Amino acid sequence: MYPTGHYGVALLAAAPVASFLGRRSGTVFSMFVILVAVLPDLDRHLPYVTHHGVTHTFLFAAVAGVVIGALGAAVYRAYLAVSAASRWPNLSPERVFVWATAGVFIGVSGHVVADILVLLPGTQPVSPFWPVFERKLTVEVIPLGAPVRNVSLLVLGFVAQTAVYRYE
Repeated sequence: MYPTGHYGVALLAAAPVASFLGRRSGTVFSMFVILVAVLPDLDRHLPYVTHHGVTHTFLFAAVAGVVIGALGAAVYRAYLAVSAASRWPNLSPERVFVWATAGVFIGVSGHVVADILVLLPGTQPVSPFWPVFERKLTVEVIPLGAPVRNVSLLVLGFVAQTAVYRYE
């Protein structure tokens, strides 16, 4: 799938959580999910890591979520240690951890699901449940070479986010 399709799937996946969080927090959450939605494709730049390998699994989504959540909480704790008062009184390191962990899990999981829906030529199908279930899955709902369909996913994601923002 092209990056535009991944961004659209990320926006769709983030919409339910964004509606729960409200306009401001939900918008920030959705933007965070878009940023981390491309994390699995870092495998293209890592030596000895195959594309559609370990980074395209739900296990990676969970581990990356916990690691980035812990880093976010640590950075916020450091901010609290050096600042006189927090600009966000309702925010705590624990909430930062949950927020970041959920955002990464949703973004990376959305990427994995999108790659199940579209298989690019020359790439392997994904094994999303590795190491528990090693069977490679592909559904190929969206034909490859369909930039219009990828852009349509992006538009659908924006429509979902607009609905969340408008009807909060």
